[in-house]
Amino acid sequence: MLWAFVMESKETKEMLHIFARQGKKILIVRSAEGPSEEEMKKAVEQLKDIPRILPFFILIVVPAPGVTEGYVLLAITLEKWLGQKVNLLPSHFKNILYSLIN
Repeated sequence: MLWAFVMESKETKEMLHIFARQGKKILIVRSAEGPSEEEMKKAVEQLKDIPRILPFFILIVVPAPGVTEGYVLLAITLEKWLGQKVNLLPSHFKNILYSLIN
């Protein structure tokens, strides 16, 4: 789980750098080189991960036993039941948790 937090923070940092380059390109048109379309898509996907990680992070920090496990179980159940309509877990956590289940 610690590794998933590290990877999420690394991707968030990269996202901020990509958005900063895009902003520099918009503000300083002549000299700045902006990010590629692929980098922008990756940054937008990471931006979508931020609201997913905040409740997960709060539940892990809260010292109430069983709260995190209940949230993870509920999130996985809803994601499997509703398919692509609901996405509650951050990408790295989802990869780890789904690999543990399967």
